[in-house]
Amino acid sequence: MQTIKKLDTKTINKIAAGEVVEAPKSVVKELVENAIDAGATAITVEIKEGGISYIRIMDNGSGIVKEQVKTAFLRHATSKMSEIEDLERIFTLGFRGEALASIAAVSQVEMMTKTSSEETGTFIEISGGEIKNIQDTSCMEGTTIIVKNLFYNVPARRKFLKKSSAESGYVSDLMNKLALGHPEVSFRFINNETTMLHTTGNGDLKTSVFYVYGKEAANSMVALSYKKEEYALSGLIGKPELSRGNRNYENLFINGRFIKNKVVASAVEDAYKTRLLIGKFPVFVLNLEVNPSQVDVNVHPAKLEVRFKNDDEVYEFFYDAISKTLDQLVLIPQVSWDKKTPEKAVEKSVLVEQQKMEDIPTYKSAPLSFTPTSTASVGMGKTVDQLLKRQPTMQNQIHQSPAAFLIEPEVVGEKREKREQNVKLDERMEEQKEAEAPKAEPFFKQYKIIGQIFQTYWMIEQGDCIYLIDQHAAHERILFEELMSRFQEEQAISQKLLLPQMLNLTPTEVEILKENTALLEGFGFEFETFGQNQYALKSVPYLLKEPSGAGFFTEILDSLSEQKIRSIYDMKLLAVATMACKAAVKGHDHLSFQEAEAMIGRLLKLENPFTCPHGRPTIIEMTKYELEKKFKRIQN
Repeated sequence: MQTIKKLDTKTINKIAAGEVVEAPKSVVKELVENAIDAGATAITVEIKEGGISYIRIMDNGSGIVKEQVKTAFLRHATSKMSEIEDLERIFTLGFRGEALASIAAVSQVEMMTKTSSEETGTFIEISGGEIKNIQDTSCMEGTTIIVKNLFYNVPARRKFLKKSSAESGYVSDLMNKLALGHPEVSFRFINNETTMLHTTGNGDLKTSVFYVYGKEAANSMVALSYKKEEYALSGLIGKPELSRGNRNYENLFINGRFIKNKVVASAVEDAYKTRLLIGKFPVFVLNLEVNPSQVDVNVHPAKLEVRFKNDDEVYEFFYDAISKTLDQLVLIPQVSWDKKTPEKAVEKSVLVEQQKMEDIPTYKSAPLSFTPTSTASVGMGKTVDQLLKRQPTMQNQIHQSPAAFLIEPEVVGEKREKREQNVKLDERMEEQKEAEAPKAEPFFKQYKIIGQIFQTYWMIEQGDCIYLIDQHAAHERILFEELMSRFQEEQAISQKLLLPQMLNLTPTEVEILKENTALLEGFGFEFETFGQNQYALKSVPYLLKEPSGAGFFTEILDSLSEQKIRSIYDMKLLAVATMACKAAVKGHDHLSFQEAEAMIGRLLKLENPFTCPHGRPTIIEMTKYELEKKFKRIQN
């Protein structure tokens, strides 16, 4: 057996440093958060070679008094708390007292700091955790820290660092998030002597979004403010057209700290469902103000993940906040007639799926792109209203008025003893929406139907705009809303078949059927086992003017097997969306003017008439201004 021995202080500090300092990004994060906690209103971050060889953080915060400079570099030394109970009252970003000690243990550090009450500042130099020099110096109020040669004395850690370009990217992403989380602070980020980011610090979040993501992103985000009991949420959420293929643009802050939380991400994404294309994710910058006692922020060494005391309560709060904000907006994408570089409007997989479900051409609307902007000398000190030309936000004042089916329905099935939790949540959301629906006139109130083009798109005129409506997407949304309403009320529209249809299912399909029996019966399907892997289909949902058949039943099973289903709620949405898509009129299907008028009227009365259940737009807008530019009636 090997001898057990106590590690020396240097080794202990290096091991401890590994929990806090993983890369240059970790150093920048800890030091910038300390600067914010110190009340800084202007922070400059400069790195070279990805931060591996050089990091400089300069702030105008309160500084550190001379007598406490040495103490600040000791492990577990902090001004943020004094006892364990303080963890439940922490409002600051940094609090464990390990940042400076950990950084100094694995690098060469120089710091100059001065408080407002001192005549001179203090300079300290530390290498590998050992103080090399400390003396008075002349400097401005605040703190400047220079970190050189990260992990120079821990080669095992240094070799796992990425290339300097990759490390620079991580730091850049961090600075973007810090700028979005603290619009009241002016951030300047310099990479290899080039200014990459410079925000105003004027407190306007949309201005920060402009500097971080660019003009188009800032123009396509809307304000959110929502309070309920001890939770208060504020920030910006992107319109559906401002979506991305990953979650990198989902920015969540709790009391100013950037965090990741699966409960919140699921709630926000669920609120966007049927408004976004499949495979797309929303863009948002949200800050939750909540009593620290409701959140455990000390779960992860980097303080990136948190735990809530009540996940269900948090989910419902975020879902409610996003849904209500989106419901108040007219989400019609405006299409420019100018030529642009072609961009994919939808992911290839989504396009293939849509073509399988409907044999119609789809139009492309170029999505808004993020254009990171170098802002070293552009527009500093201006508000976003001066930087952008914004369209006024239109409030959606459309009442939900489900249209009646054209036949007398046969109601099948009894009330289930216990509804799924998500269905209950749906019903509560609907009740709240009906109770809070505005009484003002709807947005589409004086429109005129002009006609149809390409046997697919109906054109309507209102004010100085024309709107094109995709007849398939529009009818799909109408049917989806009606089917969802009847599903929630457990009133399936069904018809018994004169002769049962026999189904020969594969073992996989049988398993899917067994897992989703309650769901399928809720839609009006009735079936029973008729031998191994054989089922007799006895009743089917009644859609439009004719009942669906066995082929439609197997298509539902195929959809449930091909998609990644996260919950009963997802399953319900997918099945209903598939049913609506199959039953809706297609592109090139003939509609009389009267039929089109009735369909458009039903669409525009819906609460969300702007997208089909798969997230494609039902309506796009073209302005008279753009048309007159094309005819050279106006020059700019």
